[in-house]
Amino acid sequence: MKILSKDSSPQQVSQEELNNLLMAAQQLEQQATRYNQQIEILNGYYNEIHSAEQTLRDLDKAEENNKILVPIGAGNFIYATVENGENVIVTIGAGVHSEKSLQGATEGIKKKKTDVENQLTQIKASYNEVIERLREIDRVVKSVM
Repeated sequence: MKILSKDSSPQQVSQEELNNLLMAAQQLEQQATRYNQQIEILNGYYNEIHSAEQTLRDLDKAEENNKILVPIGAGNFIYATVENGENVIVTIGAGVHSEKSLQGATEGIKKKKTDVENQLTQIKASYNEVIERLREIDRVVKSVM
């Protein structure tokens, strides 16, 4: 969205253009809020993935009958005794689970982590674009008032 050309002066902004800018700013603020919510959700998911990745590393080091700490969420852990450290149950989706090798589960977690990192990068870039557009509108509005 082009707001004003670089050579436009404050005197050239009509009341209608000002109203349009203010409406655009409101829409951009709503978009920024949505992006921010998506970023928060993805950050939470990223932290969950990171925790799972750490647990898989700990499981890989553990021997049978060793005790390990298993995260149960919200920064809480329980002790568990390893019976079979070679396979783990992974969620495929929609409440469906599957048994995978530790290596297969680790690869799956790394892929999820990369996917979330990519999504975060894209959404943060979009968020920054929206913020820059808001700043541009703010500069124009302040120059006219």
